[in-house]
Amino acid sequence: MKKLTMIMLLLIPALTLNAQVRQGDNFLGGSIGLGTQGNSPVLGASFESMISSSLTGVVGIGGLYRYHGYTENGSSRDYNFSSLGAQVNYNFTNIGAGEFVPYVGVTVGYNKVSSDVNGNNNVIDDESYSSGVWVWGQLGARYFFSSKVAATLRVGLGNNDFYPLELGIDFKL
Repeated sequence: MKKLTMIMLLLIPALTLNAQVRQGDNFLGGSIGLGTQGNSPVLGASFESMISSSLTGVVGIGGLYRYHGYTENGSSRDYNFSSLGAQVNYNFTNIGAGEFVPYVGVTVGYNKVSSDVNGNNNVIDDESYSSGVWVWGQLGARYFFSSKVAATLRVGLGNNDFYPLELGIDFKL
C-alpha cells in the first residue's frame, strides 16, 4: 500500500507537467461562429481566467461578447444581435501531452436584438426575435500550437441558437 501511495504521489505531478492550462492563466481570444441564421458569421471575443485546479482539470471563469447581423425578406428587414455573457468552464488538462485541452461549460448573459425595416411600406410579419436572458451549454477544446497560442473549437446549444459552431484562436496572456 505504501508503494502504491508513493507511486501515485510521484505520478500526479508528472501528469500535469505538460499541461498548457494551469491555475492563474488568462486567455483572450476571438472567434467566428458558423451555421447561423441568415448565413452570416458571428464575430466574437472571449476572456477566461483559470481560478481553481483539481487532479483532472482547471475551472475557468470569464466573459464573452458576440455580434451577428443579417438581412431577411429580400433586403426589407435587418437584424442585429449583440450578446454579452459570463461563462464558467471546466478544462480537462490531463489528456495526452497537454496540447489538446477539452472543456465543458455554461454561459449566462443578455442578448440584445434590434431590427430595422427598409421599404415595403413598413408592413412586416412580426416573427421578430426578442431580447432577453441567454443560457447556453457548451463543449469545446483548445489545441495549443505553442505555449501561448491555441486554436479553439466550441459547440453549444441553448435558448439562443445563433451560433452553434465557433472556430477561433486564444492567446495566453
